[in-house]
Amino acid sequence: MVGVKNLRQMRDMFSNFIKVKTEEDQKLLNKYGAHNIVVPNEMLGWLRSDHAGETGAVWIYRAASLAYWSKSIRKMAREHLPTEKNHLVIMEHLVQPSERSKLLFLWRVMGFGLGFLSSIFGYSVFCITINAVETFVEGHYKYQITKLRAMKSHQKLLAVLIKCCDEEIHHREDAGRRIQYGSNNAIRKWWVNIIEAGSEIAVKVSNRV
Repeated sequence: MVGVKNLRQMRDMFSNFIKVKTEEDQKLLNKYGAHNIVVPNEMLGWLRSDHAGETGAVWIYRAASLAYWSKSIRKMAREHLPTEKNHLVIMEHLVQPSERSKLLFLWRVMGFGLGFLSSIFGYSVFCITINAVETFVEGHYKYQITKLRAMKSHQKLLAVLIKCCDEEIHHREDAGRRIQYGSNNAIRKWWVNIIEAGSEIAVKVSNRV
């Protein structure tokens, strides 16, 4: 009987957790105006890459939150992570499981690796990394926004992408303000170029797979 009682308690706790999560997600969808949106076929690949990108972003900050050697990195990760989690919830709503990238495990690993590696080299390098990533993401979202405006339809999807883009711009600007200039510009440029090239490859692959 004790075992059955414990199972019932666990079931009730799980049900309550699902209910709270659903309520929180619904509030978030309302905030972003993401209800009742049908993603057009010509945008599906782009939204798939958005979902993959937001997955990677969440894992960048999860890795950075483990940087016990830098309070500043952990603080920045705590500040940025909630927004990226919000974006991921939105993309999970817009992109059905069957339409998502089949390489999500890879995007998680790459995100974690980038977040952890840049954290090892210190606060300034981490800020440079986030600034470079968000610069790429801004351009990625703006391309889709321009594409949707040219279509002159799907205004609700357009509004969602504009809001996500604006929040990514805020992260880019925040990271830019925190960069401690004076480090080797050649090395910095080399690192930024690697991030841009890697991000471009990731978008092309996740757009298709």
